[in-house]
Amino acid sequence: MHDILSQGDDREPSPRRRRLVVLAVLVAVVAVVVATHFPRHRHVPAHAGRAAVTASPGPRKAPGIPDGPDGIIGPTLPWDAGLRLPVAGSQPTWFWPATSRIQVIGGLPLDRSGYLFTRIGGGWAVQASATAWPGCANCAGRPLPVYYLADHARSVIPIGVADDVAPGASAGTLWLTSYPPGADLGSASGTAQEVSIAGAPARPLVRLPVGYVIDQATDRGLLLAPAIGHPGITTYTLWDPAVPQATRTFAAVIAASAREIAWAPQCTPLCRMQVLDLETGRQTVVSLPRGSSAANGAFSPDGDYLALEVSFSSGGDGGAPAMQLEVASLASGRLSVVPSTFASSDAMVGFGWPAGGDSLVAELSFTTKVQVAAWRPGAARLAVAVIRPPGRPTALIVG
Repeated sequence: MHDILSQGDDREPSPRRRRLVVLAVLVAVVAVVVATHFPRHRHVPAHAGRAAVTASPGPRKAPGIPDGPDGIIGPTLPWDAGLRLPVAGSQPTWFWPATSRIQVIGGLPLDRSGYLFTRIGGGWAVQASATAWPGCANCAGRPLPVYYLADHARSVIPIGVADDVAPGASAGTLWLTSYPPGADLGSASGTAQEVSIAGAPARPLVRLPVGYVIDQATDRGLLLAPAIGHPGITTYTLWDPAVPQATRTFAAVIAASAREIAWAPQCTPLCRMQVLDLETGRQTVVSLPRGSSAANGAFSPDGDYLALEVSFSSGGDGGAPAMQLEVASLASGRLSVVPSTFASSDAMVGFGWPAGGDSLVAELSFTTKVQVAAWRPGAARLAVAVIRPPGRPTALIVG
């Protein structure tokens, strides 16, 4: 909901930023802000990053991939005319990249602060952005209405009110967390409840540990993150309310779902992602290219793939850090490069797997254009659409 991805090798995207990523891009006459799956909680710290990038040089670009600011060039596939993406902002809409069609999403009042989208199985939880408590940036505001937007639905349905939203472990569920207005999030204990997308309670209220918020509900408990970020690597806690003493911690988490958690232990010297299947206990190791590290990640809806923004210490346009999208098969741990996505790190706005489909969608911003690219694992080419001014979306949700 987050968000956008901060720039540079030391960035740590927040849990909310795995779902919602927002970036303001000013390009000549184009001003585009993009949001994706990757951000999550309003007050959650950036995802614990991986260790510093090694000094090895970045990879060579394949022939045909542009060095300059012109974006993805060469042979591409047509964009799926039926694929549409939500657009946040003061009045959320649906947007069809293939045709540039826009349709207002019903049931959401105009809100100048804009809206946050949290990916829930089969749709999104939608909530207006909270304003800070007067004089306290780390204090809870007032609970705000939460709505549910189903994939392809014309309008939202109300769920309830809360300070924070997190995905549930079961399809069609989510967790709503509330605090007393003005409570210091670093020393407060939130009250959380799992509810259905219709707002019906699914289980009794839970009192969270002091100073934590829910990042993601899983099959083995609640993955918690510190409510207030601090410098350094962030440690997440897998906590079961029924057995609060039995916990497990994960440092440098970059992606989580109901069934899987991915984290990046310190590089020594190569970076290796660890992925745990919570249902089976199987652990998969994904080795990253030399001189690279994982900046962000997103599991595919079926849990078979993990998309990664892989960052390199050099090789970007003008000497900036470089990145490319790669997808790991969790059956084998093998990485596949997403074609034509090697670019400066500041070109990557966000990426995710929208509408529960099997296509990875990424937003890329270049000097001359803003592009949306879709890729199915194993395909040799991308489908690419260009977002053109004027009046185009200002907060695209790609995950």
